[in-house]
Amino acid sequence: MLIVDAEDTFTGMLAHQLGALGLAVTTRTWDATGSVDGYHLVVAGPGPGDPGSVDDPKVVALRGLLGELLASGRPVLAVCLGHQVLAGLLGLALHRREAPYQGLQREVSLFGRTRRVGFYSTFTARAGADRLVTEHGPVELARDAADGAVHALRGRGFAGIQFHPESVLSPDGLAVLTELVTDLLPAARAEELSATGGRA
Repeated sequence: MLIVDAEDTFTGMLAHQLGALGLAVTTRTWDATGSVDGYHLVVAGPGPGDPGSVDDPKVVALRGLLGELLASGRPVLAVCLGHQVLAGLLGLALHRREAPYQGLQREVSLFGRTRRVGFYSTFTARAGADRLVTEHGPVELARDAADGAVHALRGRGFAGIQFHPESVLSPDGLAVLTELVTDLLPAARAEELSATGGRA
């Protein structure tokens, strides 16, 4: 799998956790991503920045990468800033939080399970419902009932999480990563078989 580092020191720990799950992990910076051919899963990593920016080169690059991955059906997992950019591409509204979630641990409901995770974010996507219909298929949302903040999303071949599963503030982070990657890898296998005419 390939992790695209969006200038966040947490990326190293994310790579370590994914490696602990038995995955072969390559990390590249957002400005040197190169080809994603040969990777079963791409992770658009966390980092600082305004996900709605139209002139920040990093955000523009992430938007382009995620747009290509969605269009091609290649499996992708997006974390924090990557999640925000993905949410924007899916049509969700992005907002600056009134009070940044920097180093905040919360229990949140994620697709039917309660998880304790750590947030480090200034922006969030918001939604008024738990499901969204997009050009990339139906999307399931895990959101805050109080303000609609989207903590996680998932669709066919893609998923996004606002929190940092690799943080010490996320005691349930590894379990969440395991579940999401397990769901995404069958999509990766199907994409590989399609690309090789069923000979992979």
